[in-house]
Amino acid sequence: MTDRISLTDIAAALNERMEDLALHLLGEPNRTLSTREQLRYGNKGSVAVDITGDKAGKWYDHESGIGGDGLELICYTMNLRNGAACDWARNWLGLSENNPIKIATPSSKQQQDDKVEKVADILKSCGPIEGTPAERYLKRRGITVEPPPCIQFRPYAYAGYGALVAQAMDADGHVLAIQQIYLTDAGEKAPVPVVKRTNKATEKWAEKSAVRFPGTQPLILAEGVETALSLWQATGQETWACLGIANIGSAPVPDGVSVIVARDGDLPGSKADGQIGRAIAKLRKRGFSVAVAKPPEGKDFNDLLQSGGEEAVRAPVMQADPGHSVSQERARTVFIGSDVEIAGRVREDLIDKHGKIVHAEGHFWRYATTHWEAIPDHELRLATHIYDGARYNTPKGDPTRVKLGKGRVDSILNELSALLMEENFFADAPVGINCRNGFITFLPDGAAHIVPHERDHRCRHTLPGRWQADSKVSSHLLERLLHGVFHGDDDADQKTSLLAEMCGSAALGYATKLIQPRAIILKGERAENGKSQILDLARGLLPASAISSVTAARMGDERHVIGLAGKLLNASDELSSSSAIASETFKAIITGEPVDGRDVYKSRVEFRPVAQHIFATNTLPPFQGGMDRGVQRRLLVITFNRVIPIEERVEAIGRRIASEEADHLLAWAVQGASRLIRQRNFTIPSSSKIALTDWILGADPVLAWLDECVEVKLSIGNTAITSRSAYEQFHAWAVAEGFNRDKLPAINGFVQRVLANAQGVESKRTKTGRVFLGLSLKPLASANSYAQSRYGR
Repeated sequence: MTDRISLTDIAAALNERMEDLALHLLGEPNRTLSTREQLRYGNKGSVAVDITGDKAGKWYDHESGIGGDGLELICYTMNLRNGAACDWARNWLGLSENNPIKIATPSSKQQQDDKVEKVADILKSCGPIEGTPAERYLKRRGITVEPPPCIQFRPYAYAGYGALVAQAMDADGHVLAIQQIYLTDAGEKAPVPVVKRTNKATEKWAEKSAVRFPGTQPLILAEGVETALSLWQATGQETWACLGIANIGSAPVPDGVSVIVARDGDLPGSKADGQIGRAIAKLRKRGFSVAVAKPPEGKDFNDLLQSGGEEAVRAPVMQADPGHSVSQERARTVFIGSDVEIAGRVREDLIDKHGKIVHAEGHFWRYATTHWEAIPDHELRLATHIYDGARYNTPKGDPTRVKLGKGRVDSILNELSALLMEENFFADAPVGINCRNGFITFLPDGAAHIVPHERDHRCRHTLPGRWQADSKVSSHLLERLLHGVFHGDDDADQKTSLLAEMCGSAALGYATKLIQPRAIILKGERAENGKSQILDLARGLLPASAISSVTAARMGDERHVIGLAGKLLNASDELSSSSAIASETFKAIITGEPVDGRDVYKSRVEFRPVAQHIFATNTLPPFQGGMDRGVQRRLLVITFNRVIPIEERVEAIGRRIASEEADHLLAWAVQGASRLIRQRNFTIPSSSKIALTDWILGADPVLAWLDECVEVKLSIGNTAITSRSAYEQFHAWAVAEGFNRDKLPAINGFVQRVLANAQGVESKRTKTGRVFLGLSLKPLASANSYAQSRYGR
């Protein structure tokens, strides 16, 4: 009969291997705070595990006040009861009921194999972060960019919690270490002793690998994943998370690469401040050009992203202490010190830092991860400041230095714009929708496909939604809104299709590529009819950078019209007057013809607007003297006839759809875009045709009279009516209809309007005066009979 392994024996065996147990359960310790006798975990070393000495085999969490021996560590970290913990320990120790306990330290090879197997097992259980606590965790921290595949999610990683898993890879893409951040379902850090745990597959992994986010140069090195993602999102530069301060100095930076170390705002003289200083010194000793970007004291770059947005992150990076940077070395001497020479040098510096740079539509542009963005003016000016004081020799051979002031900096940037000018860079962009997880392309038949982001897509905006080829619209709120606003309309389906096409047109930047570009007018005479919610819906589909709000009245002002440059949507709650809508500028903007604009204190810029224009109004403005055909062709009215009952209303439903159902909203817009590309025109509901006709006739009394009172017949024999008689009958009819007597056209204007709009009618002079040929009045055309039939008098 064999002896049963006692609980005491298991506990003793665990305590003998306490270091291995801690590494297995808690991961890589905080090496800075650990000693030979004790492992410390957490940024502050709050969890202590004794591995040698009198207390060997004991652990204690100073924050939660919990501790014990190895078996209790298993219970605590694995969330197991004693019996299950004993079974787990027995398996981990390699013990069975029939085997005597043999305490032995595993060979170094066995330990290495275990580490590799552990990392491999973790990677097998990982998947994309979309829709997981990892995605929610990043969003809560202001990180909205789609991370690369090195960031994944692992369900049930530890104590019932999932984990964000960051993979540290070498240059060949092999994973040498991983870091897990344990998270609750709500996307918050889990309440466990060690929130971040690092598992390594090999020794000295930090000298060979890092969590790599691809982008432009120079390379940014950061400590943690959250900081690195914040920097990557804001700058578009290649960024590495080194998973520890000391690891920054050992990072496997390729030879010749310039580095920016993005440190935390540690207190001067603190332990962390000393560590980062030593890491920077180590990089410089290795021969690298190192600049240092530092946030305000007590903050890190993710704090800046959450409090001040991407610009707050970029500013310290742009102003980083460059040390001995490549651009500074280049700036120490110039040949002749001219503005043109310095502009050429600045161009080289910007390309070294960001990759391809273009100048178009009045701005300098760089590619930032998913889209092109305008380089802020202050960054451009700082890029020229490097050359202030650069040495050169005068034509006589005397040494002198470059002296820069506002005038010269302006001149250098002006020459730089000429060097980088690509006037049609964005105009020649391929058609597609740039969304969070890729670029949606369309075939001529409207079929949609998604491909990875590329700078050659030439997109200036990234829509917040994600799209997959099998995406389906199943949005509760969206369906409720569309059903509510058009419920009871005979052409409700057509109206819904038109709204999807309207949003698709904006997302594509396709408005001016249609056979007949149109501004869309949302008309509803009564309140609470949903048109404002549709306007919010369209705005929410796009990022704020893609939206303007320029009224028709302001389109004639070059200081306002410049606001349309590069925008995908122009949405306004104001329609403006008929004179603004009838202007040549308005018509040119709707069809995408070149227009001029200028920002204050800047040069004139010519650009082609591409935005889809949407205006909301309660009433349509009257046109005095009629609406010309050019205006008619550029307008499309959608009527909102229903007042939404109180019990059906959802507060701010348009904005809620955009924020809560962004993916469904994008899928709906993609359906509209597919239809729009296939048709090359909008679906026009019957009610929209009627609304525009009523507006035209209401704006032009002559057209209204022709429509109501006239038949055009082939001129036979002497069939004719004098223009005077026709004018008198028109005048009487118009007054009876309610048109302003003082604003009716004179007889000459009346004749011209009839001939312009009544096809088949001719005018001829006779002995008795001018007559119309082919124009016949309907039986009820006399003023008396018309008034009697209309008003019963």
